[in-house]
Amino acid sequence: MATLDLGKIKLVWRGTYNNSTAYTVDDVVEYTDGGILSTYICVANSTGNNPSSGGTAHASWNYMTKGAVTGGFTSHQVFATAGNHTYTKPTGINKVKVTVTGGGGGGGGGNPNWNSKGGGGAGGTAIEVIDVSSLSSTVSVTVGAGGSAGTSSSGDGGNGGAGGTSSFGSYCSATGGYGGTNAENPTSKTRGVGSGGDINLTGGDGTQYEGGASQSDEGGSTDGGASFWGGGGMGDYGDGVTAGGAGQAYGSGGGGGQHTTGNGSSAGGAGKNGIVYVEEFK
Repeated sequence: MATLDLGKIKLVWRGTYNNSTAYTVDDVVEYTDGGILSTYICVANSTGNNPSSGGTAHASWNYMTKGAVTGGFTSHQVFATAGNHTYTKPTGINKVKVTVTGGGGGGGGGNPNWNSKGGGGAGGTAIEVIDVSSLSSTVSVTVGAGGSAGTSSSGDGGNGGAGGTSSFGSYCSATGGYGGTNAENPTSKTRGVGSGGDINLTGGDGTQYEGGASQSDEGGSTDGGASFWGGGGMGDYGDGVTAGGAGQAYGSGGGGGQHTTGNGSSAGGAGKNGIVYVEEFK
């Protein structure tokens, strides 16, 4: 049976370098110098001597492996419940990429006068990379609520509600999408839009049905607008009973309801809440 001579095993792994630890010959540590993580072997007993400075090894240490610049994605935080929140920066995080999307607008409900009401518009989106190395540990966060679903009633009472604004402190924000209303040109409506970001996006429009103005004219499907995250709710598919679908993706609009001569009118679908998504980097 082979004999293992423990005297031949000399290297001793000591983990991350600690300035107060006494190291002896053949101790091995890791240490970050100028953003570069490397491993070192102790060649002379040493206490309080950083293994390297400015890329040059101390006389008590030799490089074993010289690494690459540290950093990269490490974690994320998601805020998707409507209302106010607080973002807390983890230790060691230097940059964050923030994606802020406003709430989607609610779909309008069908009514006998305008047959079908439009789908809600989607919330806008702002995307920003922020240097937080010197930032205080917390930032206020607001997530905009999705707009309310329009009821199946005559007149403007069946309009969908507008989505709320989302924000990440004073850095960037995004307004919510408009609520679905009577068959109108979407260019007349205030779209959800991002502001303050490196990239600012406008939310998608809900579809509009250019219907007639009497009970005998039946409307068509009116879907909710798509947001940065995906599609909105599907409109009433034609029976005048099934309500428009709620917004599906964060910040998307709800589908619209419609009127039929046989079954009456259906309600719209609620818009989806917005979101604040924070990606964290060292």
